[in-house]
Amino acid sequence: MTHTSAEAVFDWHSASGRRSLILYAAGAILGLGLAGYTLFTAKASFSTALPPEDLALVNGRPILRSDFILQTQVETGLAFKDTTRAQRLKVVREMIDEEMLVQRGLEVDLASYDPDVRAALVNGVNLQVDADVLAAQPTEASLRDYFTKHQDKYSSAGVMRVVDLVSPITPTNPDAAAKAKADAASKAMMAGMTPDAAMKQFGLVDTKLVDREDNFDFGIHARLGQVLFDQSLKLDAGGVSPATHVMDESHTTGWHVLYMIKRVRSVPVGFDQVKDNVAIDLQREQREKVDRANLDYLRTQADVRLAPEYEDGAK
Repeated sequence: MTHTSAEAVFDWHSASGRRSLILYAAGAILGLGLAGYTLFTAKASFSTALPPEDLALVNGRPILRSDFILQTQVETGLAFKDTTRAQRLKVVREMIDEEMLVQRGLEVDLASYDPDVRAALVNGVNLQVDADVLAAQPTEASLRDYFTKHQDKYSSAGVMRVVDLVSPITPTNPDAAAKAKADAASKAMMAGMTPDAAMKQFGLVDTKLVDREDNFDFGIHARLGQVLFDQSLKLDAGGVSPATHVMDESHTTGWHVLYMIKRVRSVPVGFDQVKDNVAIDLQREQREKVDRANLDYLRTQADVRLAPEYEDGAK
């Protein structure tokens, strides 16, 4: 009996090379289909093995066991061995939550528009750069050397009780008249007249920029400004300044006269009295140098482009 080619293929009682090829192809297609289905429908699976130093991995980022132990002790106030499982699980959840939020903040580039995040990053980088300076203990010799070079910084606080009188310049009291009254008041107070009597006789007024109580020198400096502060430094108790032309806090130009009621001058103090302050100041100076060097290096690596009007001075 004669078979057609199609019948020969499906005649299972006889060998057929064509049938073998068809079956092989069908099997391959079925295998690829099953593999594809498994690939695109199976849930993601990850290895449960963690490095021994890690407590968890959050999107591939580790949470260290050492950090977990430290945070557990800080939060509970107990030694880690004395904490309960519930306390530890609470800390684990908090650390995972924190890591997810940090990763989200990086993902949305939070530092580009949140000033608090930017400030925290700046402080964090500076602390990293300053780590060696913060860890180092200055020697006694280095502290004494710094103290000697900056001894003017280490003095007892000076104290003043001073009155600031002014002869204001106004349309009815022009500059020449105002100066004449201030000069006359200054001479009268040098001869023993009280400030209150000088105010009444010569038409001066108390600016009230400082009260008639004891004030530290730096407070007087802040309230009266550099010009009058320089004049005050020349006066002892009972001293009177010459008429001095300045602008007072109310922006009324006038001629000022200072009367020093009480003066306690600052005096240098010994190294042992301010050793801790010297250490703080030395470390601050060293940190500033390291921070500046780091910024200078970063500028050499950065592509900074400026508006033309700032190109000369800001780079």
